[in-house]
Amino acid sequence: MSISVALVDDHAVVREAVAGMLAAHDDISVVGQAGSLSDGHALMDRLLTTPPEGNLVAVIDVTMPDGSGLSLVRSARQRSKSIGLVVLTMLNDDSTLLEALDAGASALVRKSAPSEQVISAVRRAAQMPEEFSASGLAEAMRRQADTPQTTLTSRETEVLKLLVEGASVAQVGRQLFMSPSTVKTHIGKIYDKLGAHNRASAVIAAVRLGLVADVDH
Repeated sequence: MSISVALVDDHAVVREAVAGMLAAHDDISVVGQAGSLSDGHALMDRLLTTPPEGNLVAVIDVTMPDGSGLSLVRSARQRSKSIGLVVLTMLNDDSTLLEALDAGASALVRKSAPSEQVISAVRRAAQMPEEFSASGLAEAMRRQADTPQTTLTSRETEVLKLLVEGASVAQVGRQLFMSPSTVKTHIGKIYDKLGAHNRASAVIAAVRLGLVADVDH
């Protein structure tokens, strides 16, 4: 079985490293690369319209300057049940993992994982594109089931909405008439309640829980 891989990651060094790692295997060839979400959508459109030889797998980063790679995963899955979709990310939180599952990904692998794990995920995605696999999935689902309903105070909700819109700490403070330290305190509480470690995972968790409306990237 031959596998054709498309890479979508805004870091050129990471893309080239992954491309070199994949190309070292005779059954895998890299057929396209994109360095932004918009270019990723264009690449997917081209490859899904005129599929290359072999099984098609896309390896997609989550955090990019012009949006979340998970939106690309979702749109690609809606167009094709046979494409393999591997999420390759630095993020290490339940929200990202579960969002990848919901988006229709075939696998989630962290960038800190050994190269063999990335290769294995690509091959598995080529064979079983609709069966999701990820390290820690069972534990993440158990934690989600055990987590009580998340509630934010009205002030925390105001702060969160501004974060979703891309506001900085200083901008949030100016709009809500709070000092930067107070804003940071609210952000810390929001992260704790959402089980998030950074802004990206907090936004994903908030949208997932219906605490804020989704945003177009």
